[in-house]
Amino acid sequence: MSVAAYQKANQNTEDPKQTEYRAFALFTRAMEEVGEEDHVERVKAVANNRQLWLTLQRDLTSEENGLPLALKGQLLSIALWVGRYSSQAMRGEAELAPLITVNKQIMEGLKPATSAQPPKAEATQ
Repeated sequence: MSVAAYQKANQNTEDPKQTEYRAFALFTRAMEEVGEEDHVERVKAVANNRQLWLTLQRDLTSEENGLPLALKGQLLSIALWVGRYSSQAMRGEAELAPLITVNKQIMEGLKPATSAQPPKAEATQ
């Protein structure tokens, strides 16, 4: 999936968090499935992931982004790290595991909160 497809998917009626979760899941899975000796696929998977993070970075710096300033700062810091680390990973100088871990942590944060209480049973008469 290209970042253009991700951006197009953003225009659907899907909740933005769901779209972001799906994008992170796709790019994370691609990095997980790369074979140790498949340099071309490794570069492709990492480059696509880095492009996702660049897209997120652009969104975080836009005036329309309503996230709290502290959270924006934290995510921007991660995005900058992803950019630097990705260069090393594409050259084969760094493992993919840290990129995968960061993506999975972001995915956890994008999951909808679950209700702590079970749904109420309807009363029968």
